[in-house]
Amino acid sequence: MRSLDDRDVILVTLDSCRYDTAERARTPNLDRLGPVHRAETAGTYTLPAHTAFFAGAIPTLLGDRHRIGGDLYDAVWRSAAARPSAKTAAVRFTGRTLMDHHRARGHHIIGAGGVTFFDPREPANWLPDLFDDFHYYGRPNRTAAQTRVQDRDETLTLTHAAELADAFLAADRSFLFINCPGTHIPYTTPLSQLDATTETTLERLYALHDGKTFDSPGLNRDEIATLLDLQVRALEWADRQLGILFRAVADREPLVVVCADHGEEFGEGDRYGHGHPHSTVTTVPLWSGVLSGAPQ
Repeated sequence: MRSLDDRDVILVTLDSCRYDTAERARTPNLDRLGPVHRAETAGTYTLPAHTAFFAGAIPTLLGDRHRIGGDLYDAVWRSAAARPSAKTAAVRFTGRTLMDHHRARGHHIIGAGGVTFFDPREPANWLPDLFDDFHYYGRPNRTAAQTRVQDRDETLTLTHAAELADAFLAADRSFLFINCPGTHIPYTTPLSQLDATTETTLERLYALHDGKTFDSPGLNRDEIATLLDLQVRALEWADRQLGILFRAVADREPLVVVCADHGEEFGEGDRYGHGHPHSTVTTVPLWSGVLSGAPQ
């Protein structure tokens, strides 16, 4: 039987996805990995969160353990550079990053993203450099002529699930990372497209998000319900697309971790968005397991 260290790996981040969104959403493909766990992330926005993840510090489970390959672990990965601990990890990795470790074990390192921290055209972006091959599907940083509130399809990473599955299967052993912007504001996907109400609500959320605190009244209960419903549908679309990927690669029985990099606040602590340490931002969903068996 292969060790977890030698398995193919898929790491997926659902950008900005709240934990309560994952509780509400129908996610039959993610549920193949096991139940959704409540976890705590080390970062409150994309860059610091992924910096921690690539160093092995994926969100920490709160009061639970990972069941992977029939065994229970406190963590999926743990760096050999970390201080000694009695906690168990599925994979104890060496090297500066998860990608370095798995590259040394013969994995081809593939990445894909859709938010601008993963745009390799931006000179300051170093995250794409960590991968042998990186696919960026998002727009470049917006200009004054672009609107942020828009329907999305081709710019969503998981629209290209079949293409990414082909890249994964092209090598004898692969490490695939996917950043999914569908659950990030404006939360639009082919299952959650704009209408007059959602467009107006999202414009208000952007203003609140940009200001963090706002002197005028915040969002009302109906507007917050609209935003939560948008993100639920975005997660359900991501689950549908992950089903395409999972069906294509299931015979390889990869180790799979799917989590949010951070959540989103909708006024619970009188602020909006992310990039600050509120529980709605730091508490995230996480699924983990070895993918195997027939699709559900």
